Amino acid sequence: MIDISEIRAQIKLLNPEINFDGAYTFYYDETNNIRKFRIKETGFNSAFTNNFVLGGLVFEGVSPDVQPLKDSLRLQSTAKEVKFNHIARGSFIDCLKSQNLNLFLKYLVSNNLYIHYSSINILYWSLVDIVDSAIVNSEISQKISAQFINVLKNDLYKLARLEINSMVSLFRKYEYPNIKQNRVLSFIEEMSELFFPYINEPEFHIGLESLRQILQECRRKGSLPFVMGEEDFILINDFSQFYMRPIYTFINSTHIFDKENSIEELLEKQIIMDGPRQINNYSFADSKSEQLIQLSDVVVGILGKLGSYCNTNDKEKIYSDMHSLNSLQEENIDLLLNLIAESRDRNMGFLHAIDCYEEMSKMDIIIECRQGICA
Repeated sequence: MIDISEIRAQIKLLNPEINFDGAYTFYYDETNNIRKFRIKETGFNSAFTNNFVLGGLVFEGVSPDVQPLKDSLRLQSTAKEVKFNHIARGSFIDCLKSQNLNLFLKYLVSNNLYIHYSSINILYWSLVDIVDSAIVNSEISQKISAQFINVLKNDLYKLARLEINSMVSLFRKYEYPNIKQNRVLSFIEEMSELFFPYINEPEFHIGLESLRQILQECRRKGSLPFVMGEEDFILINDFSQFYMRPIYTFINSTHIFDKENSIEELLEKQIIMDGPRQINNYSFADSKSEQLIQLSDVVVGILGKLGSYCNTNDKEKIYSDMHSLNSLQEENIDLLLNLIAESRDRNMGFLHAIDCYEEMSKMDIIIECRQGICA
């Protein structure tokens, strides 16, 4: 049994501008659902540049009639349901060339349908426990701001991207995230050695030097509590917590997920309580019989492509791409950005991301370029 009353109260306290008490209907699908993220001998079991995205459509009141949209897409008669690959294919930039994507986005905007999502950068999520372990072991560091802690996490992520092979080798050697007590000191020492080629560079100096000093305090205590006592090499065991999150934050809403047997089995084992009240606000459905789950697949599909685009291209390439779009691509990206903005304006709680400053700043570049701010 899980009583979510305290954690929900804390979330509401930290986010007073978000209406978590509204009665909405959420439909869900997911993309890049690798189910488990782990370290292999030569790397990871899946591309770390693909964000896991859980999300879809959300609305208030009566369920919208989406049959006119399905009819307008003119799918092949053999298609039993709408899937993202019926709408667009290829890279994010290629997807923006799709006329069907244009029809889809226009329909959502004109029919007061909103989108919601949780987007998880799986490499970043796998690294942040190192910083959190260091902070909890340092009395002085516990007084630094949440913003600066995020700077430390961001710089560790950037370092990992630059030294990904060395980082994987280090994690293999120390069976991360299950570092043994007698190996904590040597793990910290070897990881700190990865800092030195970058520590005097202006973009890294403050973050990496601060993290190095905090880790030295951990050496004296011989502990990194959040990366010890876990399962060897398993960075993310499952994504169930991201299914749970909207269930207990939006407890007055209805949540309809695409069938995912492993998640359904995990949630069935949980009795979710809000004080004396049991929460039964979610269900799993077959997408073939739920048109709004099918359309949610399109939503998470394009958002997943967007996340991969940001994770695999530098800022200069994004600037260049944004100035090379044809008219249909420009219209589609503007529709997508407007849909995200309108959904955020409707309820900031609809949008949730676990990501670093580095990758999120690339979204800012896209927005600025479309607003004509960047040259």
